[in-house]
Amino acid sequence: MQSRRPSTVPPSSLSSSSLSPTCLLSAFVLCVACGSGTQPDAESADDFAHDNSGSGGSRRSGGMSTSAEIGALDSSKVTHTFEDALGDLQSCLHSGARRVEFLGGEIAFYLKINGSGQLVENYMERSSLGDHETEKCMLSALAERSWPKPEGGLFGIAQNSFDFDMVNDVRPPGVWDSNRVDDTIAKLSSKIGDCKGGSGGQFTATAYIDTNGSVLGVGVVAPGAGQDEASECLAGVVKGAKFDSPGSWAVKVMFPL
Repeated sequence: MQSRRPSTVPPSSLSSSSLSPTCLLSAFVLCVACGSGTQPDAESADDFAHDNSGSGGSRRSGGMSTSAEIGALDSSKVTHTFEDALGDLQSCLHSGARRVEFLGGEIAFYLKINGSGQLVENYMERSSLGDHETEKCMLSALAERSWPKPEGGLFGIAQNSFDFDMVNDVRPPGVWDSNRVDDTIAKLSSKIGDCKGGSGGQFTATAYIDTNGSVLGVGVVAPGAGQDEASECLAGVVKGAKFDSPGSWAVKVMFPL
C-alpha cells in the first residue's frame, strides 16, 4: 500500500514520497507564519532600537509581541517522529481488533505543537475506525512523543492521516447509509443533547452493528479540540443503543450526531 510522507510546504505547494507499506500516510506541516489581516504601522528607527534593547523578544512600541502565532516545523523531523510513532499506532489497532474483529479504516490527526515540542492540541479531524478506545490510544501515543519545535512562531501545526487495513482475516462488514439509523438516533436525541451540552458543531460517529442490532464498536469525532468528554459520552450512548438488525452479517455505518 502506498503512502505519502509529511512535507514542509509553501502556501500553495505540496510534495510527497514513499513512507511505509503498512498504512496510507498523508501529512501537511504548516510552514508559514500567520499574522493578522492588517499590516502594523511602520516603526521608527528609534522605536525599533528601544523595543529590541532588552533581553526579551522583539516587541512593538505598544507592548504587543511581534512573535507570530503559527511558525514553521522541520518536515524531516516531523516525518521521523511519525515514523517512530507508527509502531505504537499499530499496537493500538491490534489491541482494538481483539474487541472489534472488523476494525480498520482511516484516521486523520490535527496536532498543535508548542515551543517545547509538546502537544497543546491533539484531536481527530476525521476517523472511520469505529472504536473509541483505539482512537484514544492513538491520540495518547502521539501525545507521548517529543515533536520538533516550531520556528518563527509560538506554535506549529501538523495534520496527518493514516489508512489502516483490517487486522483480522475475516469477511468485511456490510455498509449502511446513514439514513438507516435515523429512527434510532432520533430516539436518542435527549441523551445526545445532554452529552453535547453547549458544544457547538457536528459530531460524527462510526459504528459496527451486529446481526442482532447491538453495537460491536463505535468511535466519535468531535468538531474541534477540547471536546473529549462530550465524545466519550456520545460513544457510550451509541454503544448502549439497539439498532435494526442488518440481517445475516454485521454492518459498518457513519452518521452525524
